[in-house]
Amino acid sequence: MTPPSLAAASALLGTNNTVDQGGGWLYHLLVKSGVSPDTAATVTDLIIRPISILLVVLVALVAARYGAKVIRRLLERVANQTAARSGSQRAGARVATMSGVVANVWRFFVFVVAGAIVLGLFGINLTPLLASATIIGATLGFGAQQIVRDYFSGALMTMEDQYNIGDSVTVGGVTGVIEDVTMRVTRFRGVDGTLYVIPNGDIRLVGNLSRGWARAVCDLTLPGEAATDMDTVRSVIEGAAHEVARRPEFAGHVTEPPQVVGLFAADATTITVRVMLLTVPSQRDPLRRALREAAIVALARAELWPADPATPGPAAAPPGR
Repeated sequence: MTPPSLAAASALLGTNNTVDQGGGWLYHLLVKSGVSPDTAATVTDLIIRPISILLVVLVALVAARYGAKVIRRLLERVANQTAARSGSQRAGARVATMSGVVANVWRFFVFVVAGAIVLGLFGINLTPLLASATIIGATLGFGAQQIVRDYFSGALMTMEDQYNIGDSVTVGGVTGVIEDVTMRVTRFRGVDGTLYVIPNGDIRLVGNLSRGWARAVCDLTLPGEAATDMDTVRSVIEGAAHEVARRPEFAGHVTEPPQVVGLFAADATTITVRVMLLTVPSQRDPLRRALREAAIVALARAELWPADPATPGPAAAPPGR
């Protein structure tokens, strides 16, 4: 009779001889049908593993293709909304370019995940690789978070079409014309010719002076005595503004009659009168200059513009002979 300890050992050994070989449901079915474990494992490797790899590849191809289409449709919807708000003709092209970049990133992500799954099916231990990638990714993430923010902000600005090359903008209190826009930085040139380069992640407030409509605002500072005849001042300035609005170079861009606000500010010695003309952004500065010049000339003719000519002194005596 076999001692209990030996019986237990034999049972344990018997259990070890039928340890699961990791073949899944087909492996267990074959073993229960009387097939040896080695044969069942071989059959499983020749059938289940290739089929699993093929399924992973097919799912990855479908996800990459149709996921890219979904991304393009979503971004096209954003582009249409942006173009309707801004009136920009380049919004569609810029978002189309951006959608291509995002679609490529999506495909890369899908194929990386599929490759990792296939390597796992081949029995390759991915734990050390994933641990190293996690550590390296975290290190790069902390070290390059500013760059990541710049690129992310650049992507959003591109999709939303906040400004284009050639637009006049005010960024950080500096006004200039956009010369170049990349995913990381924006370059614009100031009025004095200075080229400013600012990372997209640092842009918090942008004033776009080239979209929609604009007002040419002109403030005229007059001596305090002019306040005694404000009706004449308004009439003179309004006549000058109408004359500018009727000029051939501005007539097609002035969308409303001139608006004389009247007394805008005053102190002990001067008053400030404001006049405005509604126009398109490209004509704002030329119209403001023409409006200021015409108003000053009209006020000077009406003897309302301050002048302090040098008082002529007595004639010098001719030199003695």
